[in-house]
Amino acid sequence: MRTLLLAVLIAIFSVSAAAAHNGAISLYENAGLTDCDAYLQMFATDTVRVYYVRGQGPELGRSAEFMIDLSTTNALLTPPPVWTGSIILTVGLVESGIYLESSSCLGLGQNVVYLGMIFVLNVGEYGTFYLSVVPHPASGAIRIGLCDEANTKVSVLGGSFIFNGSCNIGVQETSWGAIKALYRQE
Repeated sequence: MRTLLLAVLIAIFSVSAAAAHNGAISLYENAGLTDCDAYLQMFATDTVRVYYVRGQGPELGRSAEFMIDLSTTNALLTPPPVWTGSIILTVGLVESGIYLESSSCLGLGQNVVYLGMIFVLNVGEYGTFYLSVVPHPASGAIRIGLCDEANTKVSVLGGSFIFNGSCNIGVQETSWGAIKALYRQE
């Protein structure tokens, strides 16, 4: 019982630590960074936007490298992504690893930087599925380039987008006494 209580405490503190991340390439439906899930009907397409969210991390410089993983074979990334006009070079594909580069610094003074949009077509998935930013296979990391002459690479986190499910974790307000009472041995 005490192990379960410890696990609950660790989960609570992990969530608050994750909120103060050192930068992430994230997926949302809106610029307000509030829509991280959507219901996607059969044979329908949805648009998911790719952002760099600075958090406590560095400003986005001139490049980003990552891969987009789709958790089901019953959905497709289609047509090709549309990147912001600042992106002048793309190498690879989002589903197998992509490198994006700009001629100028993308995120100077910005906490949220729009990179582009990807399109998802549901061709047969009835259940919940995910779109996740994962490490680029060549570097083994999700990285951004800083705005310096060397285009220094820094590892950041990757976000997920949920289809036919919810990204919002339900929380019921209660007291520590009520939580401890659940595990009290009699």
